[in-house]
Amino acid sequence: MGNTPGREEMDLLSEEIRKCRRCPLWKEAINAVPGEGSVDAAVLFIGEAPGKREDQTGRPFVGRAGRLLDRLLRDIGLSRETVFIANIVKHRPPGNRDPREEEILSCSPYLERQIRIIRPEIIVTLGRHSMRFILSRLPVEFGRITDARGRVYAGVLFDVPVRVIPTFHPAAALYNPAYRAGLEEDFRTVQRELHDNNQEGR
Repeated sequence: MGNTPGREEMDLLSEEIRKCRRCPLWKEAINAVPGEGSVDAAVLFIGEAPGKREDQTGRPFVGRAGRLLDRLLRDIGLSRETVFIANIVKHRPPGNRDPREEEILSCSPYLERQIRIIRPEIIVTLGRHSMRFILSRLPVEFGRITDARGRVYAGVLFDVPVRVIPTFHPAAALYNPAYRAGLEEDFRTVQRELHDNNQEGR
């Protein structure tokens, strides 16, 4: 499946991200967080921006939200090693504030290149910023995350045919238990989509 060239391309891109100075976020960050996982992943998970623990380690989703994500992956037979996990913004916004539009615009070309390298079958957006960015580029009409989540949006994103499944950010489920059931349901949708696609044959 062309693993070696894809891996080399992703490693070079990750190094480029670590040196990025396109917006001021790098000035207060400890580490950039390029993303991690398989470059042959069928599923790409896209969060919003690194938090404190991610900034410290340079890895995505390693705090409490990350442990929940790991559990959700295990429940549907996946792991960090078999998927790819990234964020729209690669440096932590100060104080864990929401990423600003200009920061998303500065950083999003990196995510576009990651999508082109991985060519995932399914993109799972985690949180409203990720959802807005991806769905607006399909483009499809969408409203609030509570209305959009759980549905499957098919389209072509950066020349890659994908199905997009929006869901809540795992951090939101930690603070609002009502979102936990929705997250679990959406992950089962991911599992079903993968299974159905495998039945049809790639």
